[in-house]
Amino acid sequence: MSRVTLGLGTVVAAMLLASAGFGAEQRFSAALVGTEEVPAVATAATGDVSVTVSSDGETLHYRLQVEKLENIRVAHIHRGMQGANGPPVVFLFSGPKKPGMFSGVLAEGTITARELSGEFAGKTLDELLQLITTGNAYVNVHTDAHPGGEIRGQLR
Repeated sequence: MSRVTLGLGTVVAAMLLASAGFGAEQRFSAALVGTEEVPAVATAATGDVSVTVSSDGETLHYRLQVEKLENIRVAHIHRGMQGANGPPVVFLFSGPKKPGMFSGVLAEGTITARELSGEFAGKTLDELLQLITTGNAYVNVHTDAHPGGEIRGQLR
């Protein structure tokens, strides 16, 4: 009887360890502000983005919310360290352009390897996650007034 109890206890312990960490969803986020743009932008606009990696690592779910942005063109995740500009690697919002003043959820969706673009086209989601986990990915939102980006934040 004690062997069965020990075996069952081992199984339960393994299940608890698995639910506590192994295969758990990863989450990243960024606060978006004009002063993080390169060069810095004076703006009252702000935003935040959250990215959740599925437990199997095959998809990223994102939610991008902004406040006080006008005439929004696009939003991306870019490759780049804080303080440096880099190329976009995936669209979060690709239009059509959102005319006028806007506050609210700009974009929400799921990213798979198929959505990677630019120099990341054909790469895996793991390669994008490597950028994010090493602090080399940022999100920014482009507007008519600031085509290079009005608000930006490093994903962490």
